[in-house]
Amino acid sequence: MREENGSQERQYVVFRLANESYGIAIEYLQEIIRVPQVVRVPLVPPYVRGLANLRGTILTIYDTRLRLGLPDGSDDESSRVVVVRYNNRQAGYIVDRIEGVRDISPEAIEEFRAEETEGEKSKLVTRAAKLEDNQLVLLLEVERMLETAASPGERGGAISHSISGQVRRETVQLEEEKQLLTFRVGGEEYGLNIADVKEIVHLPDRVNVLPDAPPYILGVISLRQRVLPLLSLRRRFDLPEKQGDRVVVAYLGSGRRVLAGLVVDSVAEVLRVSERLLEPVPKLFQAKGENEVAAICRIGEERLVFVLDAAKLVLEEGVLEEASVEEEREEVAKRQLEAEQQLVTFFLEGEEFALPIASVREIIRAGKVTAVPGTLPFVRGVLNLRGSIIPVVNLRQRFAYSPREIDEQTRILVCEGRNTVLGLLVDGVKEVLKVPVTQVEPTPDILVADLERRFVSGIAKVSSERNIIILDAAQVLSWEEERQVAALAEAGELEEDTSTGGR
Repeated sequence: MREENGSQERQYVVFRLANESYGIAIEYLQEIIRVPQVVRVPLVPPYVRGLANLRGTILTIYDTRLRLGLPDGSDDESSRVVVVRYNNRQAGYIVDRIEGVRDISPEAIEEFRAEETEGEKSKLVTRAAKLEDNQLVLLLEVERMLETAASPGERGGAISHSISGQVRRETVQLEEEKQLLTFRVGGEEYGLNIADVKEIVHLPDRVNVLPDAPPYILGVISLRQRVLPLLSLRRRFDLPEKQGDRVVVAYLGSGRRVLAGLVVDSVAEVLRVSERLLEPVPKLFQAKGENEVAAICRIGEERLVFVLDAAKLVLEEGVLEEASVEEEREEVAKRQLEAEQQLVTFFLEGEEFALPIASVREIIRAGKVTAVPGTLPFVRGVLNLRGSIIPVVNLRQRFAYSPREIDEQTRILVCEGRNTVLGLLVDGVKEVLKVPVTQVEPTPDILVADLERRFVSGIAKVSSERNIIILDAAQVLSWEEERQVAALAEAGELEEDTSTGGR
């Protein structure tokens, strides 16, 4: 958009970068804001600072110095973000400071010759304006800055194909598998059907005591602008008093009509188990009235998980309904009508990421992983998961983050790829979170052109200060990389068959 009609002047927003003045035509300007908090995206060029939530819209933030090949600088009180918009695409560019708005006539603008500029700057700065005070202003080409090589239609089709294929796989698996959130109470491991779990939060410091409540009800807290009753599973199971630090927010009682928080010692993992591993509770326990345990899950020779029945954890439902107020009934009705996306959130390099829970088969501790020579650099090795050989990808290394030692918080997310099952090694798992689809925004088209892999399926806008990058497990590896990883798994299976004489 360069038409210069006669000698009519145009207004330009002028700003400082390094030791030079730059300008953009004011018709591209959407607004100017302070440098916001951003979510960093892995595997993007260094000039992509990250993603910010601008009043509910996900905005890509660029370090303009690095974008133009200028020396790196640090933000200060004068730094601002110039938000520009063109053809329904918008982005924010960090500048050192705003100098003002200047009227510039066409006669003051000169075109650069190609040899006068170098590299990226030659594409984004092709003109300069010499003002009356001898100030030279380099004019940025906003259209070129916002160009993207990716076709939104093609990208959407690829994601839709990936999701539909994943749904088909999950439909088959749900016929014979159950997904559990497991947690510990008093040294034992318990599990709840993941469909009954809304989210997992930390126990706040302050809990309001509810008068005349059953002894196993600790009290109530305020969570997301509503009252949430808390149940102590230690008290419910007549175990010694000890305060846990995690709250599993779940739908309890007959019909799962009551939303309450279960205070547990710690959250273990998300586990997908075969229905054949679930055994009925012995009649001896049923005779004693211990019917809140619906089944016992055998995992290996030494591990047992007591699967709880959410409908039978509440003894006095009327008390909890009063504590959760009338708004909670509206929440349940809204939950049934409004589509939600359930996510497993985890950390990498201090940033929060997520995977759709449908693509996560289970979450396990980072146990023994056998290194395999000659594999891709980010492949940690393989592990034997109940007789199946699973390749493990170090997601930190895959995203070019600095190395980090495995510790107690490290977890492996066992996920479905396109052609294989693989484990993703992450720094730690935070929670299981349900987010309305209305709060999930597609990846900005302008960012897609910069991604080395299209592994980001969307951005969850949990709050104004919390934005979570949602990964597509099937896109974390390229087709060629996944083919090599699948071959690694097959080789491991064959080696085990050979060493054991077949299964």
